[in-house]
Amino acid sequence: MSQPQRNALFPLLLLIAVVSLFIQAIQPQDKNKKKRKVDIENADIYTYDASIVANAQRLIGNVRFKHNGAQMFCDSAYSYNDSNKFDAFGNVHIIQGDTLHLYGDKMFYNGDSRLAKFVHHVKMIDKSITLTTEAMDFDLNTNIGYYNNGGKIVDTANVLTSTIGRYYSNDNMLFFKDSVVLTNKDFVLHADTLKYNSHTERAFIVGPTTISGTKKDGVLYSENGWYDTKKNLAELYKKSKITNKSQVLEADTLFYDRATGNGRGKHRVTLTDTTNKVVIKGKYGIYNEVSKIAFVTDSAMFIQYGKKDTMYMHADTLFTKPDTSNILRKDDKYFMAYRNVRFHKPDLQGKCDSLAYRMQDSTLLMFYDPVLWSEKNQMTAEKIQYVAKEPDPDIARLESSAFIVMCEDSVKFNQISGKLIVGQIFDNKLRIADVNGNAQTLYYLKDKNKYSGMNRLLSSKIKLHLTENQIDSIRFYPKPEGKTFPMKELKPEDIKLDGFVWRESEKPINQFDLYPIDKKRKKNAGPEKKPASKE
Repeated sequence: MSQPQRNALFPLLLLIAVVSLFIQAIQPQDKNKKKRKVDIENADIYTYDASIVANAQRLIGNVRFKHNGAQMFCDSAYSYNDSNKFDAFGNVHIIQGDTLHLYGDKMFYNGDSRLAKFVHHVKMIDKSITLTTEAMDFDLNTNIGYYNNGGKIVDTANVLTSTIGRYYSNDNMLFFKDSVVLTNKDFVLHADTLKYNSHTERAFIVGPTTISGTKKDGVLYSENGWYDTKKNLAELYKKSKITNKSQVLEADTLFYDRATGNGRGKHRVTLTDTTNKVVIKGKYGIYNEVSKIAFVTDSAMFIQYGKKDTMYMHADTLFTKPDTSNILRKDDKYFMAYRNVRFHKPDLQGKCDSLAYRMQDSTLLMFYDPVLWSEKNQMTAEKIQYVAKEPDPDIARLESSAFIVMCEDSVKFNQISGKLIVGQIFDNKLRIADVNGNAQTLYYLKDKNKYSGMNRLLSSKIKLHLTENQIDSIRFYPKPEGKTFPMKELKPEDIKLDGFVWRESEKPINQFDLYPIDKKRKKNAGPEKKPASKE
């Protein structure tokens, strides 16, 4: 080849070399392309018998291998000449890193994939945990172990068993599936699926899970969240509830402290008293399973299911605690309601600023501007006590500035007032009223369907018997003062006793009409502004 030809060829060869180097640079490099051979470090006896195992060297006594930093020991082994594999038998032991130890009766090891398959009496010790099973695969590349036929994990505080298990050593994470049981000195956890961090000792709930106390009656259920087994704390997010002998606390989000017994719920909170057939709902609630004290607030609603009807009550805050006065009935409860209290049941409606309800004897105590309505009767006082009884009568006790109004029609109202009024109610109707102290009555006289006049009387004490809001008989102690007014002579000031106010507009119509204060606030704020059009 002449010199000019060689000179013309040189740039072409240089271009091919550059392109080749560029292609090699951009191609991904496989770091594991060259597999490291398993090193045999020791064996007391080396033998070979093709009739037993072809292409394999048999190693006997104090066998020791080394591969990619992992040390391996066994009583005997087969090392295969045509592959990077060996089978180990008797007292098999692998040491991986500083903390991971694997044991078993048999092991089948692939040096190319670094996958070890252990069989019979398998045990893994890593940091604070010990895993035992009958068969396990362990990937020494990722330090991940697998078992599919039952296994047990033991750490400093817990014992976990399951049918399927995965152990991620680098992340201190375990994954369990099928018949999962976590046993702790304080509780037992049952689940279908569970994640567990062996370093923090925190269990992550990823499916239907039940946690039962070993010393307390409380049972925890959830389908999503976590439970700290070291601190006995839980945070739960899906279908979560805490159940004990007579109470169930449910919420969208639940926080639970087993040590103190405190359960705290947020969003759509429901507290159910199964013994007393009471449900309390709200947006935020707390329940203590030791003291049995609970409260619910923010749009709180109290619901009591009775044999005949249901009582609904709304308040800013609802509170419940055991009634310790009755040692024979430990399930009796006090229910308290605070601020903007309103309630409704078919035969009784009411409102006040605070209220106490004693389950033992169905006693209702109302404070701060209380009002009770029973059919066409309205009762007010500074304090009202109402006791529902079976059989009748129910008892209404009105203390200080007591006032009863019985509606005849839209302009006529029979009225009773005094310092103290005790009324007896039969079949939701006021039948008997005892009035003490500055007792006054104002009632219309009626003959068939025609009103003839109105009596307005005053005495120290009055006893009345009524039928359908009409006075059948009346007794005065001593003789009363007052007079009878003909209907045509009645003046506006004559038809009202001092303190008369007809408050029917405040009366809850049904269980859906228990938030009128919110409606009034909207009304006072003016018409609702419509959002501006985006067009």
